[in-house]
Amino acid sequence: MAQVQAFTQALIRCGFNNDTAGVIIQEGMETIDSLLVVDDDDIDAMVKNIRKTRRVLGAVAVGDVTFPFVAVKRFKAMRNWTVERARTGLLMQAGAFFGAEIPSAVSRYALEKLRKSVEDDDIDKPSELSDLTKWDIFWERFKSYIGQKREAAKCPLTYVFRDEAEVLPAAHAEVYDDHDARLVATTLLQNDWFDLDNHRVYDEFKALVVKGPGWSFIKTFDRRKDGRGAVLALKQQCQGVSAIQTRKASAYARITVARYTGQKRNFTFDQYVEMHQNAYNTLAKLDETVPETKKVTDFLAGISDPKLSNAKDMILGDIAKLTNFEACQQYLKTLVYNKATQDKHERNVSGLSGKDLGNNNKRKGGRGGKGGGTPRGDVTRSYTREEWLKLSDEQRQKIRNLRNAKKARQEGDRNSQVSSLTQDGGANSSIVSGSTNGSTGGTDPVNSPTGSAKRG
Repeated sequence: MAQVQAFTQALIRCGFNNDTAGVIIQEGMETIDSLLVVDDDDIDAMVKNIRKTRRVLGAVAVGDVTFPFVAVKRFKAMRNWTVERARTGLLMQAGAFFGAEIPSAVSRYALEKLRKSVEDDDIDKPSELSDLTKWDIFWERFKSYIGQKREAAKCPLTYVFRDEAEVLPAAHAEVYDDHDARLVATTLLQNDWFDLDNHRVYDEFKALVVKGPGWSFIKTFDRRKDGRGAVLALKQQCQGVSAIQTRKASAYARITVARYTGQKRNFTFDQYVEMHQNAYNTLAKLDETVPETKKVTDFLAGISDPKLSNAKDMILGDIAKLTNFEACQQYLKTLVYNKATQDKHERNVSGLSGKDLGNNNKRKGGRGGKGGGTPRGDVTRSYTREEWLKLSDEQRQKIRNLRNAKKARQEGDRNSQVSSLTQDGGANSSIVSGSTNGSTGGTDPVNSPTGSAKRG
């Protein structure tokens, strides 16, 4: 009788009046426990049936029986709250559904409805585990994948293979990041919901392991379709003491063999950093503490790019970077990027010597190059004023330098000719005279006397 009275008061706190609460109890929902055997559809059917019966009775219907929308929603939230307490081993007392517990239960119920409406059945599965050395990546992806699925227990399926089999009182007293984390830690591993979810986890896990070396470690769980047993068995094999030592050794080996000799198309500085970072992430997961100074010195030891030699010396003398791997690699990464940008810029400038900078580069006089035209690609040629003004100061200076170099070569050639002709007796002195008075290079239309009116 006390339980019926407590449940009646809980219905009134949902928003029903006394007459409506009495009718609900008459329908067989006498105590809080009765909510474990009904669902939302059953509640909707009950409300519909009561309304239909009262319409048939008409004026002879007894009492003021109504089903306000908000009251019905709270009633459904109370049912959801009750089922959740049963799954997590908490006492189901109607008197506990009061105060702040009511809006909290309504919020969780609304969230559950929203989750169903946006549930994505096409979740990307992780790749099959073909190599146990790739367990780390597989494990993270599997947990993420299975954690997005909710089945009989209405919580992430990761609860099936949590480390703790029993739910102790301390688990309920713990502070969690969110309600899902609480459910994963406190949902009981028993009863129908666990049996169904355990089988589902096994099917998912087997499909990803059966073709690889991990199958031999979980095959014994196949007959019972024990998902929890299978997952934990393979996890122990890949994360046990022996496996941990192997993974640590592998991580240190990756650090030792990592080398950076300069930017390559198939291996960049970012990839070198990633190799070190992934190795340190693995060691951190295995509770292996690596001093920041060792990280930095190992990182520098693998760099043999001459362009970074001075930067390495600077880091070794800078205590802030020597004791901070993040600061060290960010500094070198910025330097590598800036050097690459500068080298590209310098190549573009020097490339002027082989680039057609104007339409006047075309040969004149047809085939054979006769007609006195400037050879195509000759950067020391004369430019129109418009072409010259389009060039940057750096490009103009480059052209002047090339012209001076060309002039020096030409003068050297003439001196050789003069020396040769002098030794022959000066017979062709007139030719020498004509050679030494020739033109030595292109013109600068901006500084030339004729300005833009003259083409070089």
